[in-house]
Amino acid sequence: MNLKTHNLFQSSQTKRTKSSYVQKIEDLAKMTENRLLRIESVFPFDFFPDKLYIEQKQIVVVYKQFFFNTQEYSILIEDVLSPIVENGVFFSTLRLQLGPGGFQQDPPELRFLWKKDAQIVRQMIVGLLICQKEKIDLSHLAREELIQKILQIGMVKRGTA
Repeated sequence: MNLKTHNLFQSSQTKRTKSSYVQKIEDLAKMTENRLLRIESVFPFDFFPDKLYIEQKQIVVVYKQFFFNTQEYSILIEDVLSPIVENGVFFSTLRLQLGPGGFQQDPPELRFLWKKDAQIVRQMIVGLLICQKEKIDLSHLAREELIQKILQIGMVKRGTA
């Protein structure tokens, strides 16, 4: 193989590798564009309602502490060990238990969520965790189909044990 042929081969291989990296970056950017879910705590029980956003690769929790003071956590789905929902009479509390390698400590709990919202959040996080562990590529699904499949995967079947 002469030098020109070798350079042409290397050049086409480099272009293919670069295009696959560019495609991966574009896929990741597309995943963060579409938020799958947005919920917030119930006003006036939480005078400064907290917000939670779920994307394909991360969860963003925004805690409002006062009028213009916020604290924001970005948590990778893969760092979540389990979402825990505690149900009260009218509202639920969501706690995100994180595994080793992520945050030093778990983020604060989200209180005063509607029960249905908290269950959907738990179901969606569990579905995303299962997809992550099974290495399922979700980037080709439309938003509505993606939400439906994730909720179906994350559904807990209550048995009669």
